[in-house]
Amino acid sequence: MKKIIKILQKNVEPLLIEDNNEDDLNEYVLNLSNLLSVGNVTILETSSSSIILRPHQITSIIVTEEGTRKRKYTKRKVKPKDESKKDTIQEDIITDG
Repeated sequence: MKKIIKILQKNVEPLLIEDNNEDDLNEYVLNLSNLLSVGNVTILETSSSSIILRPHQITSIIVTEEGTRKRKYTKRKVKPKDESKKDTIQEDIITDG
């Protein structure tokens, strides 16, 4: 299944890469995570391209499979603050006696 890789780096636009790879997503991510433990420069080879990266500049890598359902997000309306309820401060008064 096609993997979509999004590489986020410091001060650079995100890289979007596609890879036609039949590996399980977990196995694929584990192999890709080895990228971050390599020295100054590394080469990421996919089915469609080769990319030279500096692992110390990478902040995160997001991997998804094409065709997997994404969570649906629904907007929730914020209820307006009830004007009849005023903000009050509660106090405890301690007296000697």
